[in-house]
Amino acid sequence: MRKITFYHVASRKMIVSILALLFVSVQSIFGQVTLTATTGTASGSFTTLSDAFAAINAGTHTGVIAISINASTAEPAAPVYLAASGQGTTSYTSILIKPTATATIAGATTAGSAVINMDGADNVTIDGSIAVGGSTRD
Repeated sequence: MRKITFYHVASRKMIVSILALLFVSVQSIFGQVTLTATTGTASGSFTTLSDAFAAINAGTHTGVIAISINASTAEPAAPVYLAASGQGTTSYTSILIKPTATATIAGATTAGSAVINMDGADNVTIDGSIAVGGSTRD
């Protein structure tokens, strides 16, 4: 029969603590919404789609932009509008918004407002399929 010592219990607790810390760290690095861009700042991680739109509107991410929805989001009551390219510091060629997992973009918006808003934005594609080139809405 194997004798369990304090050392074994402490080691197991430390391993569990390290794994929990790694899990939390990965969750904070990879937000519900991630973004890649060909110019400007190449990538970003956000809690909401509105936060990603705000970064695009500020000119942080430019060029061809791909926004990935990695998990469900709770958008603010007054979501940020995606501005048209050339409006203020906003500059993009195209934007693709696409899920990487089954997720919902939801929020309790103010009357007369949508959860996802655009202000003259062109060349924006919202693709609801998880698969590349897919035809299903996930």
